[in-house]
Amino acid sequence: MSKEERKIGQLAIVALLSGGLLVGMLSFRSTTVYAHQVPFPCDFTTGGGFVITDNGNHANFGLVAGCKHDGFFGHVNFVDHDTTGMFAGLHVSSDQITAYVDPSPPSRYRDICGIADTNLFGNVYFRVRTLDVAEPGSGPNGPDRFGIELTGISPPWTGAHAVVVSTRFLRGGNMQLHKPNNSTTGPSLTEDQITANCGGQTGSDLGF
Repeated sequence: MSKEERKIGQLAIVALLSGGLLVGMLSFRSTTVYAHQVPFPCDFTTGGGFVITDNGNHANFGLVAGCKHDGFFGHVNFVDHDTTGMFAGLHVSSDQITAYVDPSPPSRYRDICGIADTNLFGNVYFRVRTLDVAEPGSGPNGPDRFGIELTGISPPWTGAHAVVVSTRFLRGGNMQLHKPNNSTTGPSLTEDQITANCGGQTGSDLGF
């Protein structure tokens, strides 16, 4: 084999390898990245305190939620002390926790989804977003955070989706993300199942 033939062969091999690498990179980039998932190992979150609404009033909350024995458990309570606007005087009290997920894995954020009674809209789906950053976790600028949105509020907004309080710093209180233990096992849910359990919403409007 001549030097020219060997050179051509080497160039062909390089081209094939480069092409294969490019295809591999393109295939990797097209892989679906899930927006949220049940934490593994799973855990649980407790919290209470208040945030300031867009109208400058207090909105109080208390919660506990997480995984337990391959399911979800917990309770969420929320009261908006606004005197005007769509959510003035809103009280949310959960009946069932349907999902507990990390919306940006791996992170210390947790989303709690469920079905709740409200004094203004009847039964709704809710999604709460929490963040535990440090102890004690409160102060004029957090660092812990809380947000809540509702889906299926009615009447007259049947099927509508609305952010009550976007995810923001706690102005008082604390959020606590607890470590996993032997009982905090969660179910295996697909992305579609999680979205359905959260009233069809992904929480993208809540912010971080």
